[in-house]
Amino acid sequence: MAALNDKTGWQLPPKTTHQRQQGFTLLEVLVAMVLLGSGLAIAFTAISGSTQLEAKSTAHAAAMALAQAKLDEVLSHPDYLLAADAGEERFAGMDLGYRVQIRPVPLLEPRQQAKLTGFTQKLQTVEIEVFWGPKTAPQSYRLVTYRLDNAAPSAPTPPPAGTTPPKP
Repeated sequence: MAALNDKTGWQLPPKTTHQRQQGFTLLEVLVAMVLLGSGLAIAFTAISGSTQLEAKSTAHAAAMALAQAKLDEVLSHPDYLLAADAGEERFAGMDLGYRVQIRPVPLLEPRQQAKLTGFTQKLQTVEIEVFWGPKTAPQSYRLVTYRLDNAAPSAPTPPPAGTTPPKP
C-alpha cells in the first residue's frame, strides 16, 4: 500500500525491487534513425530535382534569348545574307548552336503571276533554331516568322497625273 507523505499529503508510489531505467531503448533509436534517414533522403531528392529543373529553365531562357537576338538581327537588316560562320556561340554561360534559314514563300502560282505582272512582292520565311545539350539527347528551340524580301524589284510607280513619263 502507498504511504502518505507527511508534508504534502501526497501518496508516494510503492517501492519496488525493479527500478525503471531512464533513456531510449535500441529499438526506439533504430526507428528514429530510419525516420530521420527517410526524411533526409526525400529532402535531398527534392533539392536535386529542383536544381535540375532550374538548370533546364536557365537553358531554355538562354536559348530563347539567343533565338530572339538572331531574329532581331535578321529582321533589322533587310539585306541580311547568311554568313559562313560556325553557328555556335557562348551565350549566358552556355554553349549553344544555332541555324538561320531564309526561304522564299511562293505567294502566287506561276499562271497567277503571269496575269499579275505588276505584283512583285516576295515573302520569305525566317527560321531560327537554337540547339544545345549532349549529342545523345539534344534539345532545341525554334522561332519562325515572315518578312518581305526587299531585294525583290518593286513595282514601277506610275508618274504623277498631268506629267509625261521620261523617255528611255
